[in-house]
Amino acid sequence: MKKDGHTHTRLSHHGSQEPLDLYLERAIELGFTDYVVTEHAPLPESFLATYAGPRSQDDDSAMLASELVAYKEEVARVKEKYGEKIRIHQGFEVDYLPGYEAETQAFLQENADWIDEIVLSVHFLENDYGLIGPIDYDPDQLKRFFSTGLQDPQALFNKYLTAVQQSIDFDTGLSTPVRIGHITLIRKFQKYFDFPGFDQENQQKITAILTSILEKGYELDVNAAGLRKEFCGESYPNSTILHQAVDLQVPMTYGSDAHEVADLGLVYNELSAIINEKQ
Repeated sequence: MKKDGHTHTRLSHHGSQEPLDLYLERAIELGFTDYVVTEHAPLPESFLATYAGPRSQDDDSAMLASELVAYKEEVARVKEKYGEKIRIHQGFEVDYLPGYEAETQAFLQENADWIDEIVLSVHFLENDYGLIGPIDYDPDQLKRFFSTGLQDPQALFNKYLTAVQQSIDFDTGLSTPVRIGHITLIRKFQKYFDFPGFDQENQQKITAILTSILEKGYELDVNAAGLRKEFCGESYPNSTILHQAVDLQVPMTYGSDAHEVADLGLVYNELSAIINEKQ
């Protein structure tokens, strides 16, 4: 099996407008047997009502609630069109938002019969102004809204990893397979800010995260996206943490996190070699 467990569509609103057909055709060309469509689930209305960030999240971080039907219809269409050539699984990338667990769980329950797989991710943290804002938008926004954390990167890392741990502890209410997404996304701008490596405390938190993923019966998203980011230059997580996950026998699945067709298959062979080391 050759699987991409983390992909997107034009409904991300922060990627390509290429049709989903082109993604599937490229995946087939690359020899993928399984493909999971995991568009960003609509953010809770109560979150959007109070959000204050660099752009309206109504059109920049996830699909709109009003686009949900169109998304499901699009996935059904490509399953019908390409189903004999590749197994297409339907799902969402779901944001873990502290304080909005009930709304997130309600959304998952409402769509339980449709969901095959979930990528559960952290993109938002409480910023210097007491608001929950994005940590991966761009360096200037991170500098503006998380300046306190940038003065103490280890504290910022700790805050992010704590949220990742909380996402694992969150009860989805479903028996659906779950992958924990890009657990080191906080390092997206590490070259820009000259971030240090994780200190011992944060390394211990990463070990606890990997152990929790294993104990919960979840999978780790082996996310290639950081390798195509100008200021990152490594996968989420990096090879050192991936080797640790292998040693702990944490289940892992490759994810291109493709937001355009050209992203598909990035360093698949290198990352899958790590994933399959001890299998």
